[in-house]
Amino acid sequence: MEFEEMKKIWDAQNGQAMYAIDETALHNRVINKKQKARRTADLTEKIFIAANFIASAMIIVPTIIKNKVSVSGILMAIVMLVSAGYIIHRRNKRLKTQDNFDESILGDLDNAIATADYQVKFSKTSRFYLLSVVVLSMTALLESGTPWWVLALVAVFFFVTYIAARWEHRTFYASQKRDLRAMREKLVNMENEEPESPIDNMI
Repeated sequence: MEFEEMKKIWDAQNGQAMYAIDETALHNRVINKKQKARRTADLTEKIFIAANFIASAMIIVPTIIKNKVSVSGILMAIVMLVSAGYIIHRRNKRLKTQDNFDESILGDLDNAIATADYQVKFSKTSRFYLLSVVVLSMTALLESGTPWWVLALVAVFFFVTYIAARWEHRTFYASQKRDLRAMREKLVNMENEEPESPIDNMI
């Protein structure tokens, strides 16, 4: 049952017992949204951490085996390892604080909003991180004497990736945060509405 439908039932029935039933359904919906926000953040963190560890290993291992050091390559590996470590730190902090909310509809909704806000900030930071990877990657390719057409293809690839990241940010993360805030505003407005008493109905 949608949020707006539950509100209409409350307005029409105008009774406390009916509101209790609607509140349970609404709370379950909020909990589902909270769990969805957590799953999204959890998956994004794990992918980012794993990708950075694997990519840095793909740079470091060949460097050790071939005994050929590339300054830009080493810098890129360091950036990736530091980024992975930072996300692990942020993840641990999020997991420790994600249950510091009231066990209520508003509490769970605030929890979901906090996680969505974390995801929005994570998405923004990831795009700046991507720019640093682009600079270091292009530098490494130039150092190795890569043909210009390969450089062009890599540049196009990174450009498309950046555009896709922006689209993902606006379509999923920012949109999810806006929807949750709108839902909270509706919920607060609904709770602030004073139901008419039986005496008022008799007048």
